[in-house]
Amino acid sequence: MFNTLHKFVNTVLHLPSAAINTPLLDKISIEKLRHLAEIPADKMPHYHEVEHRQYGDMRSVYRGYGLDYEESRPYQSGDEMRFMNWRLSARSNEFYMKVFREERRPSVFILVDRRQSMRFGSRTRLKVTQAARISTYLAFRAKQQNAPIGGVVLNETTEWVPETNGEAGIYALLSQTNSPCPPINDEANELSLDHTLRLLLNMLVRGSVIYLISDFHDLTSTTHPVLLQLSEEHQVHAINVHDKLERKLPANTGINIVNPEANEDIYLGDHENIIQGQFQQRSDVHFEAIRTAFSQFNISYTEIDAELDAIERFIS
Repeated sequence: MFNTLHKFVNTVLHLPSAAINTPLLDKISIEKLRHLAEIPADKMPHYHEVEHRQYGDMRSVYRGYGLDYEESRPYQSGDEMRFMNWRLSARSNEFYMKVFREERRPSVFILVDRRQSMRFGSRTRLKVTQAARISTYLAFRAKQQNAPIGGVVLNETTEWVPETNGEAGIYALLSQTNSPCPPINDEANELSLDHTLRLLLNMLVRGSVIYLISDFHDLTSTTHPVLLQLSEEHQVHAINVHDKLERKLPANTGINIVNPEANEDIYLGDHENIIQGQFQQRSDVHFEAIRTAFSQFNISYTEIDAELDAIERFIS
């Protein structure tokens, strides 16, 4: 029943034709998100050593002239005398230099799912529009922290956004996430989330901050090894965008759902309580499986309703 509703969602409650050529966010919405991102937030802890070259305030894999003392090594010609370890040199009668752990700035990488299951909204906003809002907010917040911004957008194909600093990085990502959605195409062969995540393993520099914005409808156990690898090398945040209709069927609907798998119509008015109960049970199992998958790999997980306006309250 849960999968049946998703098929119903994609075939019946589709985008109106007028929206096909309309960007998801207007200028006013973008400016509001910019303003929200400029509000100072608590500094986030970063648990992975950073391999990025840009100097910042996160512990890196590089040794040099940082703040954290790492070790001492024998003096080499050309070393700066101000970093001499005088105490060790006096004890050993040889010159030793202090080596510090440098601090670098991790880049922010944002994955935005715009595939067909995301082009649904039962009330005021499509899931894909909420995903665009979240990614825009995160991009502006990354700029506030002087972090490079990159990303990938999943449509029928993948659109890669190269890592860039400042406003250029924001609008390169925004041009992809905010572009009009193409019409629903049942015959389209969409790339899986698993395939895209595997590509990230070889592309991203260790220590990146990764945001995954999706409904994770095709997340399966085959993706678990990829999530484990990503969580070991990066700081990963998963944001599940969902619609209320995906969590609970409305009462007294009196609508038909077409089940393409069994080639039959289901009228929700017949045995409504039984159908609602079955759907609720499967929906709970579905979302709990997603939540468990991320929690077991220590990936932060957040569920955000497509209708929610104050997204900044729920994004860490």
